Amino acid sequence: MIENMDLKIEELYKKYLKLSMPNKYLLSDVEDILINEYLAKSLDEKEMDFLVDLQEINKYDKCFIIDKDEILNNLFTEQEKREFVSLKELNKQFPLDPDKSTKSEVKYTRIQEGEYLVIFLGVDSEDYLKDIKLIGNSEKLFDRLIVLMGIDREDCNLENREFHDYLRSLSNLGYLKAD
Repeated sequence: MIENMDLKIEELYKKYLKLSMPNKYLLSDVEDILINEYLAKSLDEKEMDFLVDLQEINKYDKCFIIDKDEILNNLFTEQEKREFVSLKELNKQFPLDPDKSTKSEVKYTRIQEGEYLVIFLGVDSEDYLKDIKLIGNSEKLFDRLIVLMGIDREDCNLENREFHDYLRSLSNLGYLKAD
């Protein structure tokens, strides 16, 4: 199995070498993509800081929310949609008590049910995307964020597991199609 996986990674790597796309993206480019393609809205990180460990909140510079049904529907896989339906049914059986639930609990439940996604972005000293945190389930959006975060050229080698993840994300998004 490992041998087969290594072979697939090598195939993806060969296709990657033929690509001419940036390896890293500036925060301004990522913001444009999120706002224009996903109709994301910028939020103050403090509004959603309950979703992030207090020790790591300072590494994020921007926060976005995606909450448009049509966009979300396109971002979720069929498996994710089924899981949301199951979770909503379960939550109906055991609903949150409005008198005892915090705003944070209600928001987090809505995220778990697929009503919106929250994205935290951090940048390096040159304003390139460096850190991402996606709250909510969307393989498609996670892959897109991995590609937008990119990888340093010197880390583009087959021994690097992060590069494998980057190649898989490129492949999942269709950038590394068969010749």
